Amino acid sequence: MLEFKKYLLKRSLITPIATGVIFLLLSVWVYMIGIDHGAISFLLGLLACFSVVTLMAKIYENRGQSAAFGTLAKYTMPIFLMHTLFAAPLRTVLFKLGIQNAVIHVILGIAISFIGPMIAAVIMKKTKWLEFFLYPGKFIKMK
Repeated sequence: MLEFKKYLLKRSLITPIATGVIFLLLSVWVYMIGIDHGAISFLLGLLACFSVVTLMAKIYENRGQSAAFGTLAKYTMPIFLMHTLFAAPLRTVLFKLGIQNAVIHVILGIAISFIGPMIAAVIMKKTKWLEFFLYPGKFIKMK
């Protein structure tokens, strides 16, 4: 395990980015051709996992954390709890407006899934009774 970690840390950002791009291209190609085979999906999943793991290993190689990841880490629970409450209505609104483009749906959906809960968490933090819904452990005494 330690040798694998050393191997990952020696690599530059090119490896995870390249495998991520290859994953995206192969995924689109498999979708366009219409291949529906479990083994292909499994291999594509492994490729995506490898890309993410190597990217995270490279980003955190000096045990540092970027400002962007620090902000996301701060709002992990609100994002987890509320992302669907923002993404689903956005899709409904986009469909009502006649916007059918999947790329627009995905990009805006991902953006609102992060930004919406973060804004809601800031608002909830300013009012203690709303913050209870995110972090009840802060208000309930446990013995």
